[in-house]
Amino acid sequence: MVVSKLFKVLSIFVLFFFVSCEINDVDKSAKLLTIQELLNYTIGYDWFPYEFSLYKPDSLVTMQIDSLWKIKKYRFIVFVNPSCNCTETQKTFPSIIKSLKASNIPDSVILIYSMLNETYSHPFMHKFTVKILPSCFTEIDSTTSKYYSVVDTFELYRVKFPGKYRMEHIIAKSLEN
Repeated sequence: MVVSKLFKVLSIFVLFFFVSCEINDVDKSAKLLTIQELLNYTIGYDWFPYEFSLYKPDSLVTMQIDSLWKIKKYRFIVFVNPSCNCTETQKTFPSIIKSLKASNIPDSVILIYSMLNETYSHPFMHKFTVKILPSCFTEIDSTTSKYYSVVDTFELYRVKFPGKYRMEHIIAKSLEN
């Protein structure tokens, strides 16, 4: 009798859990966030302000980014997931944003999309595929769908040239195209 009641209670709990997860996960669309929202401790990104404050971009490189951006006027599209427990991921995304802000890139050309995984829909799905989170793309030419993957290049350079290139170097490289 006690086992039967316990089984019923557990069954109801499991059913409630699955239903609540499905209801919360119905909208699989990326949500646009602002840098200000992230710095004001947005839920799921409570780690962002701390990591943002720690990253110190190379000022010579940020001046180069500033100069290049004034000529090119490219946009930066960033995709990130909330509450990631990966230490490396928690450093990559803030280093991108800190490098852009230190380079005087206006917030209006930094588009940040929050998504739980790479399969979420976003406004650039017809242009490129997000394969990892975080990801950052420099929009070189939207009409011909030319985008530079900053994070992919950063990861490649990190393996190929350990310790030589920081995030701001790769962002500058993306603007040289």
